[in-house]
Amino acid sequence: MTADSSKRLRLPRLWFLSAEERGIDARAIVPTLPRGVGVIYRDYCNPRRRQQARELARSCRQHGLLMLTGSSRSPALLLPARGVHVPRWGRRPRRAGGICTLSVHRASDLRRARTSQADLFVVAPVFRTGAHPEAASLGPLRLGLLARNLPGPVAALGGITPTTARRLKGLRVHAICGSSLFASPGVAGELGRLRVWCGPPSTRPQVRAPNPRAARRFPTHARLQTR
Repeated sequence: MTADSSKRLRLPRLWFLSAEERGIDARAIVPTLPRGVGVIYRDYCNPRRRQQARELARSCRQHGLLMLTGSSRSPALLLPARGVHVPRWGRRPRRAGGICTLSVHRASDLRRARTSQADLFVVAPVFRTGAHPEAASLGPLRLGLLARNLPGPVAALGGITPTTARRLKGLRVHAICGSSLFASPGVAGELGRLRVWCGPPSTRPQVRAPNPRAARRFPTHARLQTR
């Protein structure tokens, strides 16, 4: 993918993150997602990860979804996708193109985030979550503070439900993410109808801002749209 084509992409407002270790079958959930939803395939310990990534990428193309793959501990392992997701312990592969999302968990991650040139920052855990019950949640206040200091659009992850998503109203949040969240039938459509974000609803942030200063001026939105 060329740099020019990546600039024309629009960042999804909903993201599904695979979580095979929690019994969430991405192959079953992906066909049920509305067009335009983003998919981040992780499942780092799956011995068939490359093959399953190919199958999932094919399904995403058929259903109009944008798929990224989590960067593994082996930077040389690149999987078929439209970009890469970099976990907190990971590193962006040198040969990876397309969209890049980066995990952010606390204020100490800000320095790395500012030099990463990532297109979207996945901040977690926003609320208490069963995936990591031992982790302290940020809450809407600290999420908002982190969002103000990140050089690009923010996606909220962790304990997100249609109810908790309403608590994000007025924050600088572009998207919401989840795993088990999308296992419930119809939840993606319900989230798509929520009026959560404030600001002009006319356009969505594009993938790449022209410079770091402009990245701080990504607009927020009045509606969560999946298309």
